[in-house]
Amino acid sequence: MARGPMIPMHGCRIAMRFLMALVVCGTSPPAAAARSADSDRDFTAGDLKGLAFRSVGPANMGGRVSAIALVPGSRTSFYVGYGTAGIFKTENLGVTFEAVFDKVPVPSIGALSVVDAPPDWPGWTEEVKEAGPLPAAKDSKPPESAEAEAGDRKDRAERGKGKIVWVGTGEANGRNSSSWGGGIYRSTDAGATFTHLGLTETHDIPQLAVDPRNPDVCYVAALGHLWGYNPERGVYKTTDGGKTWKHVLKVDDKTGAADVVIDPKNPDTVYAALYARRRTPWSFTGNSDTGGIFRSDDAGKNWEKLTQGLPPRTGRIGLTIYPKDTRILYATVESDFGGSGRTPFDNYSLSGGLFRTEDRGDTWTRVNKLNFRPFYFSRVAVDPEDDQRVYLPGWSLAISDDGGKTFRRSGSENVHVDFHTMVINPLDPRQILVGNDGGVYVSHDRAESWDFLNNVAVGQFYRIAVDMLDPYRIGGGLQDNGSWIGPSETLFLTEDESKDGILNEDWRPIHGGDGFTVAFDPTDPNLVYATSQGGYLARIRLDNNVKNLLRPSPREGEERIRFNWDAPFLISSHDPTVLYLGGNRVFKLTERGNLWFAISGDLSRNEPGKTDTVGSDAETYGTVVSLAESPLRPGLLWAGTDDGRIHVTQDDGKSWTDVTPKEVDGLYVSRIVPSRHAEKTCYVSVDGHRSDVFKPVVLMTENMGRRWVNIIGNLPTEEPVRVITEDVASSQVLYAGTEFGVYVTLDRGRHWVKMNGNSLPPAAAHDIVQHPRERDLIVGTHGRSVYVLDDASMFAQLTQETRNRALALLDILPATPRLYTERAYGAGQGIFRARNPAMGATINYWLRDSTGELISITITDRFDTVIRTLKGPGYRGLNRVVWDLQADKKHLIPTVDTEWFEQTQFVPAGEYKVTIRRGEEKAEGTVEVKLAPNAE
Repeated sequence: MARGPMIPMHGCRIAMRFLMALVVCGTSPPAAAARSADSDRDFTAGDLKGLAFRSVGPANMGGRVSAIALVPGSRTSFYVGYGTAGIFKTENLGVTFEAVFDKVPVPSIGALSVVDAPPDWPGWTEEVKEAGPLPAAKDSKPPESAEAEAGDRKDRAERGKGKIVWVGTGEANGRNSSSWGGGIYRSTDAGATFTHLGLTETHDIPQLAVDPRNPDVCYVAALGHLWGYNPERGVYKTTDGGKTWKHVLKVDDKTGAADVVIDPKNPDTVYAALYARRRTPWSFTGNSDTGGIFRSDDAGKNWEKLTQGLPPRTGRIGLTIYPKDTRILYATVESDFGGSGRTPFDNYSLSGGLFRTEDRGDTWTRVNKLNFRPFYFSRVAVDPEDDQRVYLPGWSLAISDDGGKTFRRSGSENVHVDFHTMVINPLDPRQILVGNDGGVYVSHDRAESWDFLNNVAVGQFYRIAVDMLDPYRIGGGLQDNGSWIGPSETLFLTEDESKDGILNEDWRPIHGGDGFTVAFDPTDPNLVYATSQGGYLARIRLDNNVKNLLRPSPREGEERIRFNWDAPFLISSHDPTVLYLGGNRVFKLTERGNLWFAISGDLSRNEPGKTDTVGSDAETYGTVVSLAESPLRPGLLWAGTDDGRIHVTQDDGKSWTDVTPKEVDGLYVSRIVPSRHAEKTCYVSVDGHRSDVFKPVVLMTENMGRRWVNIIGNLPTEEPVRVITEDVASSQVLYAGTEFGVYVTLDRGRHWVKMNGNSLPPAAAHDIVQHPRERDLIVGTHGRSVYVLDDASMFAQLTQETRNRALALLDILPATPRLYTERAYGAGQGIFRARNPAMGATINYWLRDSTGELISITITDRFDTVIRTLKGPGYRGLNRVVWDLQADKKHLIPTVDTEWFEQTQFVPAGEYKVTIRRGEEKAEGTVEVKLAPNAE
């Protein structure tokens, strides 16, 4: 079935209206310069502007929220920053959200601050200079008059509400799956546009503090690189709106700032919490004697470390000031002084916990030992009207009504776990907004009940899979939100916003924990597999909900098996009863997992001191993280490890050969993909960011690993590659997913072209799958859920010969008619809706150059009768029109059903000729139309 994702061209009138809209919007490409007939046509990102990805959701798991900022003076407007999904804005209390940060190539958000621009803000003058003076009205008074000045100040005060938005990129929660930022951004038009203001190498910015007297004065808490040391750590300050910065507080290259707050009554008083943290692939450390709480009483010029009553060694610290009496502060303090706890997840600290001061931090009193998993949480909030009402976000939301002496967790009933941010509206402390690993929640009764705002698709997928049903299903696992299955399309109307295609309810959870790999049994649509963290593999029946745990385990007294956080798993493409699972060894599971056998030794380096960590499996090291079987030969397996080794076996594990190339250099082997076109060919992507190495590495071998070549071509130098995959139909076409986008190459890596355009957000692409029948390209993003580029078959056909043609009609996949019905009438605007693909035959064609002319498309039946005439865009590069499998009305004889139910009347099944023309140029092809569901 051939389908197109974005522009259903149901006729000439619609096509003309679409093209005119593009011209009005200024997106119609200019005519290309004349080319010589024998010159080779290159392939660029501009050639993809006629295509677009579509989101299929889901939105029922809200992603990891890292920051929320209220618009001052509002009960309904706020911004949400996500760990890996950018920034969304609402002006109606979350009924609808708008993505406002997608033009910025940095989706990881750490901190947000929204402030008003006062009437005397210098930026007003700069805006007038840029825009030019407005013409004065004939009856206007001289600008120097007091009345005019007062009116101008009133107008500026109104227009300045929520005008300035400060953004610190790079979440600071320090997970093994965390991304990184690129410094400070600011908007001076309420989020419409953002400007980069430097501090790129700070990487993670957990907090901003803007001086209430001047929106151009801002303090930045910079944590620095998560996976390595760097000097850009500590507290920075600007007094000119980010044009220049001063490094006002720094201890060393290991110690960053986890928080910074300003005394609202005495803004020259600033508090900062310093924190020395470091993650390696095998460990996490975060306590030191260099961190702690610091105070400046002269606007950051000088700082004093506050120690009275605080432990001598501290980790992550969160601060809050009670606004009615700013002598009162609360601090949640991590400390390993005297020990870090009795278990790896002890909620009570031996020396840390919640501290309170009533003298601006000169002395502190420990009021509670409670300290939820500090590297991941460490936030504290106080009711702006009641200093005894204290909130500790953590696994759950703990609430105290006695100044922190006692807490209860009942403030988070029926809410997702893992709280990272919390905002109390100063206009009404009953209104509370929280963000956690599940999304955004709003309470209007002081955390007694919650409304879940699950209408934006910000899921953090690790891996995805597809099956062969029609329409096919998509499965995948998400960070802290289990594993889910949903449709690539539905049979519901999508022609306007009141009629739905794919909804949250179409996605079904199948497995818990942190979700990773999902696999569909190719012979039984009710049988699926899913993994959670640490290699916990489950076999799941969808028809009766029976689950079986399949994870191999040693017996008592035997050697430990190490499974990575994201342990790889697959079903053999040659025998669906055979499964493979990677730990530090490779395991073969037979009888659909009932039996298991180790078919390798330890394939990692097994370095002493790096394989002994405890906790959540996030630091389990020395493990296989990429595992694949050749689709051309049973028992030909490839395995890659997190410590930079690659092995291959040609006899189903009886013997393994180390074929590691020097380019891997001990780094994480993010994906191994054996070719589907040549048995000895394999592709490997390497992601070094866990070793503080950010260069892309993509390798290819054509002789079973004896020789490797790096095929990074022109990939960006600071984008590690998460995944590589090969086109179903061409060994020359590869797709790469990086931390910030998706790329395609038509020449096996010599030249890469970014595919995101305006439709695919710059989220990390953790997985890319091409459907073998539909040829759709499905992208699992770690932050914006799943996107589909319908019918990507054209890339395999864009040979140099084709690209040199003035006009080329590409092969058209068979098309299946579909009938749609309505649902969710009157559901309102506050639900997630994803569009179905445009139904019909997707007609892809290539134009070497653009002349601005429309393309004529005719559909002819077996009697050589032209039954449909369409018009298509004339972009330079790839273009797409979707024929809806209907004839022109003049050919139709209505039926009772088409008249009474407005049911679509499709053309008869069979083969049709497609002819496209531009001027004197012509190309022809055919398309098979399958039987319609209402055919007699």
